[in-house]
Amino acid sequence: CCDAPPVQPRSSSNFAKALPMDPSCDAANVGRPNCGALSRCEGEYLVDGTRRTLRGTSQFCSYVTFRTEISLRSVRQLDADVFITPGTCAPWDNLAFWLFQTEAFGDVISQPARHWDALSEVDLMETYIGPGGVNSINTNFAATGVARHWRGFTIQGGMRQHVTMWQDPDNAAGCPATRRSGFLSGVLPIEYGKELPVVSVYVARCVPGAPCCEGDGCRALQGGEDIASACITVKEAPMLLVLSNWGSGHHAMPGCEIGVSDVAVRTF
Repeated sequence: CCDAPPVQPRSSSNFAKALPMDPSCDAANVGRPNCGALSRCEGEYLVDGTRRTLRGTSQFCSYVTFRTEISLRSVRQLDADVFITPGTCAPWDNLAFWLFQTEAFGDVISQPARHWDALSEVDLMETYIGPGGVNSINTNFAATGVARHWRGFTIQGGMRQHVTMWQDPDNAAGCPATRRSGFLSGVLPIEYGKELPVVSVYVARCVPGAPCCEGDGCRALQGGEDIASACITVKEAPMLLVLSNWGSGHHAMPGCEIGVSDVAVRTF
C-alpha cells in the first residue's frame, strides 16, 4: 500500500558519504523548546545497522537527534529512507524527520546567527502539519517555501519512502543572496546581526532504496507538482538531524514508530 512513487529513483553515484547518525539527546535545542521538560529521548530510540527508529514508550513526547559537522551551504544532496510503521500512530500525531542548523551550546537570542529560526529549517517528512491536514504526510518548511502533501499515504496506514534534498547553485527560484533577519515561533522577528547566505533547496520523494534523482536529473524535477522547495537561511553552525514525535497536542501514543535509514550526503 505504501510504495507508489511520484518520482522514479535513479541509481546512486559513488560520491555519497554515509552519515554516522550517532544518536544524541539535544534537550536544549530540540526537546524542551518543542515539547517542554517532560519530552523524552533516552530509551526512546533503537539502533540497528544504518536504521534509527524512534519508538515512543509513553504518552510523553519523544525525540532523538543526530549531530553533523556539515554546513548546509556545502550540501549538494542529502538522501534518506524514511518510514512510519503501519497501525502504530494516530491521525493527529505530529511526527517528523527534519533538519536545522545549530551550535550545541548557547541560544538564538544571544547568538541568532548560530541557532534555529524558522527560515533555516527543512522538514523532510512531517505529519499532520502541512497541506494534507489530519492523517497526512508532508514535506514542509517552518516559515517559507512550497510544502507538498504526500498523496496516497496516511499516518495510520504508514509508509516507507525515500527523500532526496538537493541544492540548486544556479538559483532558478530566484532566492535572495542573503538575509539579515528571520522569525522565531509565530511571526516574532529576530535580527541576525549580519547578512547570512540563503540557498535554494528542493525535496523529492520516491520508492525507497536509492536517490530520487542526481545532478541534471534533479534539476529537471524542479518546479514539479510533487517537489517541495524553499529559500533557506544558512546559519554559522552545522546541521542537526532530528526524529521527533510531538504526539497529538503533546500527548503521544505509546508504541508509535517512525524511523530513518541509509542517510547519506554529497557535498560541493
